Amino acid sequence: MAAPPPAKRARLDTADLPTPSMAVESPAGITEPDVGITQYLGAHAGFRGVLKQRYTDFLVNEILPSGEILHVKHVPVQAPPQSLSPKKEQSKKDEEMAEFVPDEDAEGQVKIILGEECILALRGVVKSGGSYESSKAFDDKDERGKIHQLIRVAYKGKIESKTTSEYSFKFTKFAASNSTTRRRDNRGKNQALANLDPVVAENMGSRESFTHFTIHKENKESMDACHIIAKFLRMKPKSVTIAGTKDRRGVTVQRASIAHTPVERLVSLNKAFRDIILSDFRYERERIKLGELRGNEFVITIRDVQPATGESDVESVVNEGLTSLIKSGFINYFGMQRFGTHSVPTHEIGINLLQKRYKEAAQLLLSVQPLVVPESIAAREQYARDPGNINAAMKLMPRYCTAEVSILRGLERSPQDWLGAIMQIPRNLRVMYVHAYQSFVWNTVVSERIAKFGLAVLEGDLVLDDAEKIATHEDAEDEFEEDVMDASGFVKARPITAEEVRAGQFTIFDVVMPSPGFDVEYPARPELRESYERIMAKDGLSPYKMRHNVKEFSLSGAYRHVLAMPGNIEWWCRRYADPLQQMVRTDLDILRVREETGVEPARVLDQEEILIGDKLAVVLKLRIGPSQYATMALREVMKLETSRRGDMFDVKLFGTRDGKLVEAATSTTGKEAVSVLDMRGVEQQATGGA
Repeated sequence: MAAPPPAKRARLDTADLPTPSMAVESPAGITEPDVGITQYLGAHAGFRGVLKQRYTDFLVNEILPSGEILHVKHVPVQAPPQSLSPKKEQSKKDEEMAEFVPDEDAEGQVKIILGEECILALRGVVKSGGSYESSKAFDDKDERGKIHQLIRVAYKGKIESKTTSEYSFKFTKFAASNSTTRRRDNRGKNQALANLDPVVAENMGSRESFTHFTIHKENKESMDACHIIAKFLRMKPKSVTIAGTKDRRGVTVQRASIAHTPVERLVSLNKAFRDIILSDFRYERERIKLGELRGNEFVITIRDVQPATGESDVESVVNEGLTSLIKSGFINYFGMQRFGTHSVPTHEIGINLLQKRYKEAAQLLLSVQPLVVPESIAAREQYARDPGNINAAMKLMPRYCTAEVSILRGLERSPQDWLGAIMQIPRNLRVMYVHAYQSFVWNTVVSERIAKFGLAVLEGDLVLDDAEKIATHEDAEDEFEEDVMDASGFVKARPITAEEVRAGQFTIFDVVMPSPGFDVEYPARPELRESYERIMAKDGLSPYKMRHNVKEFSLSGAYRHVLAMPGNIEWWCRRYADPLQQMVRTDLDILRVREETGVEPARVLDQEEILIGDKLAVVLKLRIGPSQYATMALREVMKLETSRRGDMFDVKLFGTRDGKLVEAATSTTGKEAVSVLDMRGVEQQATGGA
């Protein structure tokens, strides 16, 4: 039998807090068993450590479809624009106005018709702007047309004349014509192009419909970064496309694309950003689509590593766990981040949507919960007290609580239209809820399969049938986390025959399980089909009835491999004293060192570069597929539960370690956070692949 979950869960290590007599309780949140994550493969001992103490402890570099690991190659340097000073600019305008001479004959005719007072006023409009309305009115349309023509000729297009409702004339200084604006814009574009970094200019290629570029971001969600870029360009958020989302808390590098945007505009954005850098621009004919990547390379620093039990040689424990990962891989669970960080997990919202219980789904999202963004608590309490006063709750709800704000706006317009309120939530977010339910079912069924049958290949298990390609897939264009898109979703699956089992034609790494949907094949083995039926029946749903009257809640399903095998695994052990010691170099750090010394530095710092102390850090590098979770690989190695309740604390908690004050946790709104992952008490045996 595979190993059950550890006795201990991830927690804040309160023993190190400044006032040990005060217990610190984490708010109630979901745990791994709540979302079907219960099994392990290896029999090795676990160890515990601290993840993501600094966001540089989690580096993610996209693997391109070509197999190349994406790195920042060149950060553009923009020359300052060569513009006139304000005084010189005004002087230039004054010179132009001093040289202006009206057409004498035409102005003379205007004087006869409208009077000398009007002429003086019109010359003032040309020089200083403003407006002037004539005192005379003209009922005859032809006469008014003649005056309009005279004004254009007399003042050479610098004054615009309009007829008022009383048939008099209103005169204003004429705005620049479209052609003039275009000429000015072109001068600005040419100037920006002339100022463009020569390395950028050399590599961007000929102008095409789309501009591809690399996003280097720190401590920011991928979609947030895309929205910020679009906002600065005054474009819609969906204008910026990426192949897959990356972790918020980390330093990540990925490609993106945008339509009809010159490189020089994108380069100029770097001046406005703090945690985002755009680089390595190139014009291309096609946009980047969701799923167009081979995976991600992770470089993860685990700090304060200690054995789960009393072993003295912690490095041997680490080596044993990582060697097991190389040999056996890990269960390809959907990770905890799939199910949200609130007390109400995303898949429970999904259940209500699939059951067409829209009121219940909306109220769950707005409910008072032990674990939510702290700044939203007042709004939730207000709604609970007086659900009829939507405006009061709206005023208190933070704008970045997207789903909650969207629902309140919908209810403000139509108080009883619960489906309409749900549909106000951005599509990628509301689809996330039903996909999370699919993920919950998949996790639970896979855990039952491994618990009952281990890692043996069974008659009736499913494998992909590459001969039957699907042209399209309903979920393929969801603007949603990359793990929706297991590449196997584009092919059909078939059951393994008894003859194939006897011949050993397949291994457990070939076996796939479907997420429930109307367009998937379920395992032929009765016990596995029964798992789907029983799990979903508890929620009033059926794996065979996944169509829905709301199109985006109709789920076609997809196939996902039961096990995953990471590639290119390497690790380093480093002894350190300073709890904030950086162990790795980001892409920008490497570029900086290369420019300063001409030498290519290593990603991981040598031990000689680190002040040695009694603490141990492990730096792990590995590559995994686009729909796989690095946290699930770490879970297998460390024998941990990855629920991270400490991330939701309203205020920062500090503890002392070795006489130094270190941050223990913080709220989700910001800054440094620490997850202390406690792996004690894992002594169970595992079978198959260990």
